[in-house]
Amino acid sequence: MAQPTTRTTADSDGLGLDSESILHADGGGRTPDDNAAEVDARVADVLDYEADDEGLDYRRRYRGLIGVGSKVPIRDRAILSLVYTPGVADACMAIHREPLRSFDLTCRGNTVAILTDGSDIFGRESGPPESAIPLAEAKSVIFKTFAGIDAFPVFLSTHDVGEIVETGVSISPTFGAICLDDISSPRAFTIADNLDKAADIPVFSNQHHGTAILVLGALYNSLKLVDKKLEDVSVVLSGAGIAGIGVARLLTRAGVRNLVVCDRAGAIYRYRPERMNWAKAYVAKETNLDQRQGSLEAMLKGADVFIGLSTGDIVTAEMVQSMAPDPIVFALAVPTPEIMPEQARKGGARVIATGRSDFPNTMDVSLVFPGFFRGLLDSGARNIRLRMLLYAARALADMVRPSELHADYVVPRIFDFRVAPAIAAAVVHGAIESGEASRHVTAEEVAEKTLRYVYEGRLEPQRPSVRTEGTTFREEAIDLRERHHGILEIRSKIPIRDHHILNLLYVPPKALVPAHVIRDDVTKVTELTAKGNLVAIVTDGSAVLGLGDIGPQAALPVMEGKAVLFQTLAVVEAFPMCLASRDPDEIVRIVTAIAPSFGGINLEDIAAPRCFEIEDKLRAALDMPIFHDDQHGTAIVVLAGMLNAAKLRNCGLHELKIVINGAGAAGIAVAKLLTAVGAADVILCDRAGAIHVDRMDRMDGSKRAIAEITNRERRSGSLTDILPGADVFVGLSAPGTMTPEMVRSMADDPI
Repeated sequence: MAQPTTRTTADSDGLGLDSESILHADGGGRTPDDNAAEVDARVADVLDYEADDEGLDYRRRYRGLIGVGSKVPIRDRAILSLVYTPGVADACMAIHREPLRSFDLTCRGNTVAILTDGSDIFGRESGPPESAIPLAEAKSVIFKTFAGIDAFPVFLSTHDVGEIVETGVSISPTFGAICLDDISSPRAFTIADNLDKAADIPVFSNQHHGTAILVLGALYNSLKLVDKKLEDVSVVLSGAGIAGIGVARLLTRAGVRNLVVCDRAGAIYRYRPERMNWAKAYVAKETNLDQRQGSLEAMLKGADVFIGLSTGDIVTAEMVQSMAPDPIVFALAVPTPEIMPEQARKGGARVIATGRSDFPNTMDVSLVFPGFFRGLLDSGARNIRLRMLLYAARALADMVRPSELHADYVVPRIFDFRVAPAIAAAVVHGAIESGEASRHVTAEEVAEKTLRYVYEGRLEPQRPSVRTEGTTFREEAIDLRERHHGILEIRSKIPIRDHHILNLLYVPPKALVPAHVIRDDVTKVTELTAKGNLVAIVTDGSAVLGLGDIGPQAALPVMEGKAVLFQTLAVVEAFPMCLASRDPDEIVRIVTAIAPSFGGINLEDIAAPRCFEIEDKLRAALDMPIFHDDQHGTAIVVLAGMLNAAKLRNCGLHELKIVINGAGAAGIAVAKLLTAVGAADVILCDRAGAIHVDRMDRMDGSKRAIAEITNRERRSGSLTDILPGADVFVGLSAPGTMTPEMVRSMADDPI
């Protein structure tokens, strides 16, 4: 007798996977003796690319598919003052007072992190994390094209579950949602579960939810063609990685009663002794209720539906012929399906679908995730609920009109711009019903908003500025960010205009080509992706401008402004990474983990002395430029200004008596650079007064080090005591520390 099932029907999340997960039969159950060479040879044969491949040429020409740009063109100083200082301070303080306003005043409310370690791209944990960049860039463009969402890829150098979770939580102040992608099983389940519990934004996985929605939607329509019901059919699923287990769980919750999941060892059943992990044991409790044992070939006999999420060429025409009349075959492995369509048709398959764009019924997760995230972001949902997945699958199925439904058209085509609005509306509907919606929106409003973006290029109707004669500068600064929802966006360098570009760059099998090129030669990453011109602006929000410690969320407007300056003044792509961590070692670990995404790191607004420790450790850990704007940038600007000011006074730096107020990162860096270029008389002050080698109170390592090369006379006292007779005052501290009387006490013609 079969063991009783523990199938759950609670309104919790379901599981699923992305059709781009390739070359794995059981997603994490591989052993070292797998024939990797044979697999790679098959992939190379299917991809069939040359060095002058058209898709690779496009990527080289544009240095990847995505860039970072400003929503607000910087035409003059007036706009710059609103986007950056001083106007940015008002947005920062508004968020500091009300943290949820970060979703309205910055790009956060429309931005998704595509988080991946690339471990599931090649079916096993091999290849550098950079090889995942082309696929994630393609997804980013699809996010933008079909739903107007700014999706930024974050590639991880670690495969450790705990480190991935902690990294995801730490970067969450920058994003409105997280999309997990191409992470191998069973780690992917653990990461998704723990990250969902820890983060305060929704966590969706293309591999955890996306393919489950896709398969269920296609199955709804396929069953109409063969006049069978979901609860009556026998389903065999090949692949027990995150794809197979995810689809299996959602199918059982949707009503499938007879489902067997197979991996390389055959049917999965309770207490199977070999090639099991905890995720397979979990799905064994919900499927194969009759405890059937045997190979995939044996399980397929008499089955109504085959779903392949495994590896290529494992099903034959004879195996399809052994299935029930009018069998449904979803062979979704890419680039090589479990069975080629012509062979499945030879075996009598009534409906055939693959994960490839060069066959009918292309089942690509790109149909799902743009609309699903649009619904999540616009509803303000915190958690993903089962009904959202079920409603999304039904919405996907309904995009194929009854009059158009036939064996070669059971899922809408990727270029069907109705799909994302419909799925977005379904998600909002599910969020409202389940009590997850935190914003007052309707499903119809979100659908209209998404359609507006597709056809008009904007999510919301343009509204005029509040700039009037009586409007304050602060009101203008806040209004600018509210109207644009922040000032930063992800832009597509090569828009999806037709099927040729779509198939060439954005969907399998061609989308896999650059991943293989970079896997074989990681140096190619800078010519095929945006990495070579991309900088991370990293902050913990502990020393933002003159605002002090306001936290990572409130720091985001400043980092957006910095990114706009990078792009406007130097055509460098830059993206903020606001970290919810203060521990120097943890910040170093997080930045090291996300480093594969970037070509350089710009540290910003991190309080001293931690900033010095972080910089030194990052320099030792990473082989890329580490620039600390507060130190290096400020020091360069101050030195440039002082050199010209000295010319006006007709003297050299060595003749000037210089007083610097502020012993943070900027003050110490300025003092170091000035002494390095010949300034002989430099005194640095902080709240406790002049810093010198004999001072004992309020001293740390960085202050003791700077004391060795400044204030040679060991003068002590407050700023008021030190300033008389000085030629130069450099203020790098706080407002209001200097008075007219103090200026009058300085030398003639003070700087």
